[in-house]
Amino acid sequence: MAGLGPYRRDLVDLYWRWEQNPAVIIGYGRQTPESLDARREGYEHQARGTDSQARFTIYDLTGRDPVPVGTTALIIDHNVRTGEFIIQIGDQEHRCKGLGSEATRLTLDYAFHITNLRCVYLSVLAPNTRAVKAYERAGFRKIGERRQSGYWLGQPVNEVLMDAVPDEFPGPSAVKQLAGEVL
Repeated sequence: MAGLGPYRRDLVDLYWRWEQNPAVIIGYGRQTPESLDARREGYEHQARGTDSQARFTIYDLTGRDPVPVGTTALIIDHNVRTGEFIIQIGDQEHRCKGLGSEATRLTLDYAFHITNLRCVYLSVLAPNTRAVKAYERAGFRKIGERRQSGYWLGQPVNEVLMDAVPDEFPGPSAVKQLAGEVL
């Protein structure tokens, strides 16, 4: 069971460690690691830009205490009411447990029922088939491919383009349930 919480300054060193994991670097199609100082500066920039983004820490709620295991983000374009979705699950031990799919669905719930976005989109490198399946379970649909636009293990690969819209949101909505309790 996954939950979302705030993106936290005191976890930046942990976020950075996750981002240096070779599987995460490959999944993002990055070519180089980032220094811890640059990541800390990046956090400060991200913390100031909260009008155009929503960032969350993913927690594994299956144990006695919540354990941070990854992050999600929505980079929002308010003019057209859309957002780009980004996720990372930090360590291998937390992957393939459904936490990514559940955190993705919770982020979409937030996007559609609080931020009121009309569409959330993402791109994923085509060889990352586990991620594609997780996104589909959470409510994303394939809408096309961008050819030879990424790299996977040193080879050019396609990016799968996906989106999600409110009408196809796979409920139930945790946001609506919480709002119902308050109202």
